[in-house]
Amino acid sequence: MRDSIMEKGFLNGELVPMEDIFTVLDGEKKMVYEVIRIIERKPLFLKEHVDRMNKSIKLIGLDRVFEYREIDDMIKILVDEYNITENNIKIAFYENSEEHVIAYLTKSKYPSEEKHMEGYSTVLIYEERETPNAKIINNELRSLINSILESEGADECIYVSENGEILEGSRTNVFFVKGNTVLTAPDEGVLLGTTRKKVLDICREERIAVQRRTLRIEELTFFDAAFMTGTSIDVMPVNSIGDMKLNSSKNRIVEKIMEEYCRAMKHDIRIRLS
Repeated sequence: MRDSIMEKGFLNGELVPMEDIFTVLDGEKKMVYEVIRIIERKPLFLKEHVDRMNKSIKLIGLDRVFEYREIDDMIKILVDEYNITENNIKIAFYENSEEHVIAYLTKSKYPSEEKHMEGYSTVLIYEERETPNAKIINNELRSLINSILESEGADECIYVSENGEILEGSRTNVFFVKGNTVLTAPDEGVLLGTTRKKVLDICREERIAVQRRTLRIEELTFFDAAFMTGTSIDVMPVNSIGDMKLNSSKNRIVEKIMEEYCRAMKHDIRIRLS
């Protein structure tokens, strides 16, 4: 998947042509990665992203541990090299006879304020990650999802297990609201997203009740609202799931979480700029 926006990226500590990097990416199936957002030339929630990448590496049976400074230095060189103010950077790692560390600037698109007010339209598909807690590149599945979204005219899909359990989005985590309670799938069944973690922290700090439990497809009509979280979309209300309509952007719980997440982002960048 040719998602780079620049001619060069990092491969094992050196800036090389992206064609060299894509040759590596195309030939390797079991590769963990993180997508880190750059705002005002600084990586957002860097510690959380590096922690999750290290957990993903451990889950596929490897011993490599990245230090925050190691990732931060690569990001700084790319940001300075291409004078980037806001964009996403993909960090990838795999090991066969030797380890390979990759970092490059990806095509990045951030929803407008109007889109956040409108919300996402979503569709359900029966799919689930092989190793839910590890962020592993799967280009074949990504191509399939993109095809489905295009044909359905949807913004994102929601994975449902063969047993009818609601899991997560293809690029996102999914939350539902019932009354004053936020509900989401159990940790062991989904990718433990950085934005997801921040939202759960916000709920704890704001004393918003959270249930991490199995959510079934037949429960969908009982929820008051839904929202998705992700590196590029932040907290995104869901306005439809298939034919079911929701008014999530007007839900007071969703509005509160969106407001507090925006505050957390600004705080993290402000600290890194100081």
